[in-house]
Amino acid sequence: MPQPIPISKTKIIVPHRRPELLSRPRLLESLNDLLDNKLILISAPAGYGKTSLMIDLANHVKMPVCWLSVDLLDRDPQRFIAYLIASLAERFPGIGTTSRIQLNQLKSIENDAEALLVTLTNEIYEQIEEDFLLIIDDYHLLDDVPVISALVNRFLELVVENCHVILSSRTLPSLDDVTLMVAREQVAGISHAELAFLPREIQALYSQNYHEHLSDETAQEFIKQTGGWITGMVLSNLPGMPRISGVDTFSYLGRQVLDQQPGHIREFLLRTSLPDEFSAELCEIVLGPFHAEPPNWYELMSFILEKNLFVLPLESDGRWLRYHPLFREFLQTRLKEESPQEVRPILERLVKAYEKVGEWEKAYYTCKQLDDLDALADVVERAGTPMLQSAFVTLEGWINSLPPAMVQTRPGLISLRGSILAVKGSLKESKELLDKAVTLYRKNRNVEGLILAFIRRANTLRVMGDYVASIDDVKDALRLSGSRTSYQSHYAEALRLKGLNLYRLGESRQAVESLEHSLSLYSALNETNRIPTLLMETGMVHGAVGDIELARRSYQNALKIRQAEKNFYSQAEILNNLAVLYHQVGEYELASETFEAGLACARRSRNRHAESLILAGLGDLYSEVEEFDAAFQAYRQAKDIAGNLPGLFITNYLVVARCNLALLQGKLEDAYQFIKTHRKRMKASQSAYERGLWALLEGRYFLYKDEPRKAVTLLKESREFFAQDGRDLELQWSMVWLTAAYEQAGESSNARSEIRKFFSAIAMPDHAVLIAVRQAVPLLTKLQNDQLVGRQLSTLIEKTQRLETNLPAIRRTLRRHASFIQVPSASLSIRAFGNPEVSVNGRVIQMSEWRTQSVRDLFFYFLSRQEAVTKEQVGAALWPETQNIQALKARFKNEIYRLRRAAGKDTIVFDDEYYRFNHQMDYEYDVEAFDSHIRRANKTSDSNARIEHLQKAVDLVQGPYLADVGDEWVVPERERLQHAYSSALEELAYLYLNSNQIERCLLICQLALKQNRFHEMIYQIEMRAHAVQGDRSAVARRYWAGKSAMDELGIPLSSETEQIYRELTT
Repeated sequence: MPQPIPISKTKIIVPHRRPELLSRPRLLESLNDLLDNKLILISAPAGYGKTSLMIDLANHVKMPVCWLSVDLLDRDPQRFIAYLIASLAERFPGIGTTSRIQLNQLKSIENDAEALLVTLTNEIYEQIEEDFLLIIDDYHLLDDVPVISALVNRFLELVVENCHVILSSRTLPSLDDVTLMVAREQVAGISHAELAFLPREIQALYSQNYHEHLSDETAQEFIKQTGGWITGMVLSNLPGMPRISGVDTFSYLGRQVLDQQPGHIREFLLRTSLPDEFSAELCEIVLGPFHAEPPNWYELMSFILEKNLFVLPLESDGRWLRYHPLFREFLQTRLKEESPQEVRPILERLVKAYEKVGEWEKAYYTCKQLDDLDALADVVERAGTPMLQSAFVTLEGWINSLPPAMVQTRPGLISLRGSILAVKGSLKESKELLDKAVTLYRKNRNVEGLILAFIRRANTLRVMGDYVASIDDVKDALRLSGSRTSYQSHYAEALRLKGLNLYRLGESRQAVESLEHSLSLYSALNETNRIPTLLMETGMVHGAVGDIELARRSYQNALKIRQAEKNFYSQAEILNNLAVLYHQVGEYELASETFEAGLACARRSRNRHAESLILAGLGDLYSEVEEFDAAFQAYRQAKDIAGNLPGLFITNYLVVARCNLALLQGKLEDAYQFIKTHRKRMKASQSAYERGLWALLEGRYFLYKDEPRKAVTLLKESREFFAQDGRDLELQWSMVWLTAAYEQAGESSNARSEIRKFFSAIAMPDHAVLIAVRQAVPLLTKLQNDQLVGRQLSTLIEKTQRLETNLPAIRRTLRRHASFIQVPSASLSIRAFGNPEVSVNGRVIQMSEWRTQSVRDLFFYFLSRQEAVTKEQVGAALWPETQNIQALKARFKNEIYRLRRAAGKDTIVFDDEYYRFNHQMDYEYDVEAFDSHIRRANKTSDSNARIEHLQKAVDLVQGPYLADVGDEWVVPERERLQHAYSSALEELAYLYLNSNQIERCLLICQLALKQNRFHEMIYQIEMRAHAVQGDRSAVARRYWAGKSAMDELGIPLSSETEQIYRELTT
């Protein structure tokens, strides 16, 4: 996961309320009256007490407060958004789970900011139900940055009405929509005239802080001299000192504060004014070189704190300090006047200190003060690798702000620009810049720069699909980076790229070795952000070579890390690979659920690449089970997304997938058009895997066209490509189809030889191989009679027939999990919860069509039986009054005819005196769906997944099973389902309670008691839920309701219920 922009906690927490701060009731009252507005503007020059008022408000207001103190570094839009999210998340931890990841993936403010702000404001809507206050202090520092103004303006447009924003600024903010918001009565404010201190407030401040009375005349005089500008009095500090105005503040600070200090304190004050904030450790790094013997920095910091020299502790432990802005500005001015020679070395050492801890924004801003473009470019180049991962937009802005001549001639900047263009999809331009960077680094003999340029160019070439050239760059990078231990991180990244290229070139086993070596190096270097990426990529290659369990383990380990990080962007990629693996081994339900979960993550995080891959995977899943319309939808959506993405793999794969779909549907002309259009490009691919897929596809096309000799040539090519690539599964597919081609070409001996090689290569054919055999069965029938291989082949075909039998049930399962693709409804829809109902092609079968309820009940009787039954068994269960055998036969014949006429002639299957419901039909049944969701809930340990499945299960229950049927055969199933429903409601109520979804918990409890008001556990859950809401009277009401119900049964409440009641009410 890219390292996020570092967040200083002191900027996003409400500053400590100092004892000397005077509470001003008139202003607090005014502000409280204004808090119904969406935007409140506090505008006044420096020193009018804006920040103090905001701190006081935060300590008195009843609604939750989010705080953000901005500084000059926040003029960078990516950093500003990072702090905005952090300030909200500090108070509401659920904020930022998606938006923070999306921010780290930001590629362009112009193109991506809208989506990011929509995500953030959606999070606010979903996570925050109550009114809350967002205070942004010192906004004037950002107001002249148009992009920041646009972001704040749009945020105010999108955010819901329960968010109230206060902008505290020295000037009136220039927001485009303020006039419109005024018209809508959404804006209010307080000006400097209102902020100015009144005489009585000056007296109260004087009394509070100096414990002396200030006369009315003196207070009035102060107002006359300063216009109520309180900083004059605060800076005077002690009774009897002269009053000052804003004009002579700096001279006052010099005479009355700085020049009154001992020399070493004065020196310390001046030097520590350059950093925004400082600690003893930072002082040692930055100021230590000025001293032969290091001073006691802690003592110096304690002294200026004790003397109240306009310094504020940033945290309760006082390890970090910051000066009052006016005082800091004064100290900096005096330092530059008195000791200009000290400024540069302090700033230079600050840059190095910030770089060492990864504070690249501070390093850059500090370096800008040196007015040295070469030094600034050096900082940008060193920041490049980490910021490409987490602050892409900021890095691009820094590079663009440098002189064009420098950007075009410095190899480090050229190399970074090449990487930026690759991320943005301009691959050709990226390669041209990286070619230039490599040439310049070679000329300059800059080894580390050359390694980085090789790695960056290798990545661009890989995305372009030029795997061979990428491998060449990787080899150079490995050769150079293997010489020094300081280059180990570069060596690990080069190994990673080598593995990914080998995988695409079909050398999967060697790819595993490179990726595992890279993973071990990153682990040893403790670069934890790279480990989940390597785990996912290693799992992908393990799956390709058939190491299914190793692949599953790698994916699941990577997924755990990304879930802990709440990194939905990366979760989408891992879930896609895991779903493909489940599909490969025939776990359709898990595959479908995992694809759906991955698609939700991809769309939530706007990971378009993962979204296209997942949709392609869903298309493969649906085409395999012959849900062709759903497959077509999935491929079409994937194609629309892939068309705007860099790289060729997904585009090429979709060509193969869509052509394969046409073949499965028997649309040979459509398949031919695909082949004709894309043949040249696909055959030119450097990937052995892609060329193997294409040859396999073309070979199958010619087989269906009854041109087996052409098919033989292509399928032999396919076999060789997959063998070269180490793709065992795809190799086995090729062998199956090549056997069929030989057989159709009349080359029986070659067919026999090929299938024998196939059988010797597999001990137990996996699911994906059975799919290939199933599709090729019509072309292999003659070979079943072969004396040498016929028996083995027949056994294999029998396994495919069992798969065929399961397909209808698989389709029903997939239909239940489909959320993002519209899967066609089943032709037969059956509802047994509540009043029974059967629909055919969307039309409900009316009782007049059944003719009698007895016919309809016969349908549900067959549906309820797991085994086939005779007509005699039917008669005993449904018509016990019909004892005469001939009468029974006549009635059965008549009613089975009416049943088939109403629901379809294939609904009931007759086989050797036995009748059964046809489970091979395309149907959907609410009881089966209910049981399926209960099973899925019981299988998962994830509470959110359990809630989802249990909620879907209980939503299906519209009443008792077959509510209007009173026959005895219904009773066992009705009781089973009633018990399952009751248990599901109890567990769901508990899960909602434990996840603090109290309203939903109480709704489920109401359902449970409606079904069974003697369910004592539900009363316990209700009491706990009402206790969470702080409603003791409701706790008591639910206790007495439970007691009353139990009394009706003559049963006392359990000791557990009694104890819960006592605990909640005492």
